[in-house]
Amino acid sequence: MNRQIYLSLCLLAMVGVTACGQKPPIAIAPTPTPTPMLTPTPVAIQPTPPASPPVQSAPVKIPTIQPTTAAPFTPKISALPKALYPLPTPVAIPVTPDPVKTKANSKTEPISKLKPPTDPAQQITPVGIGAAKIGMSFKELKEQVGEGFEFPVKPSFLEGFDAIAVTKAGTVQYYIPYPTGTQFTDTDRIQHLMTDNPNYRTPQGVGPGTPIGQAVSVYGGATLSMSKENESREFINFTQHPNGLAFRPKPAGKRSFAGEYPESNEEYLKTQKYDRRAAIGQITVSCPEDKCEPDR
Repeated sequence: MNRQIYLSLCLLAMVGVTACGQKPPIAIAPTPTPTPMLTPTPVAIQPTPPASPPVQSAPVKIPTIQPTTAAPFTPKISALPKALYPLPTPVAIPVTPDPVKTKANSKTEPISKLKPPTDPAQQITPVGIGAAKIGMSFKELKEQVGEGFEFPVKPSFLEGFDAIAVTKAGTVQYYIPYPTGTQFTDTDRIQHLMTDNPNYRTPQGVGPGTPIGQAVSVYGGATLSMSKENESREFINFTQHPNGLAFRPKPAGKRSFAGEYPESNEEYLKTQKYDRRAAIGQITVSCPEDKCEPDR
């Protein structure tokens, strides 16, 4: 009995020694799983476009400019008063006639009624009116016209101007304007002439009293202008305007103007539309700048 117990204990002791004599197991760290390397996403590289060939510019064809015919000489006016000449100085300005307005002004007297004056002493030209010539002295005019003429002074004839009225048998033939505050003596030279006498006409038969429509048949389309700054005086300019002459219209009836102007605040107005009853009222001839002494 005792022996069996003893053997059991020995057996247990041997088992314990064997168990106790073994080395404890070493903890082995697990080998880390290698991180897979990220393959970079391939970047799409745009191919460099081939250089464009230089664009050859088309040669520019330069048109040949034909020489233009020189415009007819238009004399400048020396110290010309606003009252005698329009602003700006009227010259031959080409105006394209408005078909509608031209139709409205188309009723004119027959051209055959326009007759040049038979008496050279009653002709209006760019150099004078009748016997009076631009640049002539007052004494020379008196000698030229002879007896039967009188020369009364008309004070305040126009704003800033007096005038000599050259009269025959009590009828004014034409005027010689000169600056107010001076005297027009025998040695003074004529620089401006003006007439409203219907017996005086241009070589084409146009004169005071000629309907504007008839003058158009000779000198081409008419443009009427009015300057509020120049006391609203009205002037006529034709497409084939005779050099050296200025035309003022005479409105019909109680009308203030011959032209029909648009409503405007502008100081200078012009129109191609006018009253067919209107006529030419006055014609002025003035001295070119290079042929007369300056106004005093």
